[in-house]
Amino acid sequence: MTWSTELALFAIGTLASIFGSLVGLGGGFVVIPVLRLFFGIPPAEVAGTSLVLVLANTASSTIGFWRQKQIDVRLALPFIAGAVPAGIVGVIAVKQFSATGFDVAYGCVLLTLSVLVLRRLRAGHDAKPQRTFVHNLWVGLAGGVVMGFASSVFGIGGGIVMVPLLLIAGRMPPILVSATSAFIVGITSPIGIVAHALGGDVDWGVTAPLVLGGIVGGGVAPSIARRLSSPILIALLAVALIAAAAGLIVRHLPLAR
Repeated sequence: MTWSTELALFAIGTLASIFGSLVGLGGGFVVIPVLRLFFGIPPAEVAGTSLVLVLANTASSTIGFWRQKQIDVRLALPFIAGAVPAGIVGVIAVKQFSATGFDVAYGCVLLTLSVLVLRRLRAGHDAKPQRTFVHNLWVGLAGGVVMGFASSVFGIGGGIVMVPLLLIAGRMPPILVSATSAFIVGITSPIGIVAHALGGDVDWGVTAPLVLGGIVGGGVAPSIARRLSSPILIALLAVALIAAAAGLIVRHLPLAR
């Protein structure tokens, strides 16, 4: 790998982590399309490599959010309990995906979530942000199962499931959602990383510069988040989801070949 490629990966990791931390997604949803579209890395390897970046990103950003007292630990615990076993199952499932199937499936997930988030923004719930999400054990466990499975299959850390869920189901300030999501991802992603690593699905040469960038980006994200309004954070999330989905799906259309 050339130094220019390593520098590019470092920059990608930094920018992905800054943006990922702002919306509580860990940066994986940015890195995965890049690794698939420009580097052609296989699905299982993309998922494993991305999870390492997600952990580096969320670990550093979670420290900042914790200091700001923005993390709802009580809300996070049921999600963590459901995500751990589901994450192990996800590592096995991703090996069954073809490259096309992975890209299209991931793109459809992103598009679906972008629609839900845009509906949330249009509804204008941010006018009176409250911590009204019900701390329901079974809802948390179910959400954690979905999150853990998606995390290991797609390498996204699970925040991409939890953030829209909390924004839609609970009228919580987006900064609190982002912080709590980052905390959950930081706790659960090591399970998927270990499982992927044991299966040889982590490209450490690509991972190293991404992780270094992720640490830098995750560290500065909390201070940036405080300067952005709630509608801006939600709009940024929706735009990023749509852009990533389009890139993954369009490349497999007949006219794009």
